[in-house]
Amino acid sequence: RPLILKRAKHCCEFCNAENYKPHPITKSKVILTIIHLDHNVKNNDFSNLKAACQKCHLNHDLEYHKKNAAITRRKKKN
Repeated sequence: RPLILKRAKHCCEFCNAENYKPHPITKSKVILTIIHLDHNVKNNDFSNLKAACQKCHLNHDLEYHKKNAAITRRKKKN
């Protein structure tokens, strides 16, 4: 985590929002998280990790969550 934040200069690597400052769009306090670009939590290769604000993290995960939610709904029907 510290190396990723340092590489990102403590800013979101998608929208450049600064850590612990108000987000330029949402105005909420930015707390950067580290995301796995391929959604594989076991793949901790430096190139697979990025610093992201909450907004960008949610946007990045949106399609992945939609897909998993659909799978879960199908399983509940069976």
